[in-house]
Amino acid sequence: MGVSITFRHMDSSDAIKSYAREKIERTQKYLRAPMDAQVTLSTERHQFVAEVHLSSGGRQYHARHDSDDMYKSIDLVTDKIQHQISKAHDTATRNAKGSSGAVDVALEAEADREEA
Repeated sequence: MGVSITFRHMDSSDAIKSYAREKIERTQKYLRAPMDAQVTLSTERHQFVAEVHLSSGGRQYHARHDSDDMYKSIDLVTDKIQHQISKAHDTATRNAKGSSGAVDVALEAEADREEA
């Protein structure tokens, strides 16, 4: 697991660097495979921008958020990444072989009602 942090158009700060690393490393608990993340922190037009490129187990996730506070940007970009991971996991489990689809569940429920 590796997290690399890059600063653009701003001075690096150990506090922001450790905060971003801690937040991104927390997303590992949602992933099955080890992750590699590239975090880019920058300023654009008086806005603080946080971008994350994350790869794990052959999947790629990307998010970007800008706001007036760097800590807020890091929090919100982490939330976006976690949402993408959750959505991908739900899709994978829904489409897994052997899982019952919505049509099968509806037919079983209708059969149960007819028997009762």
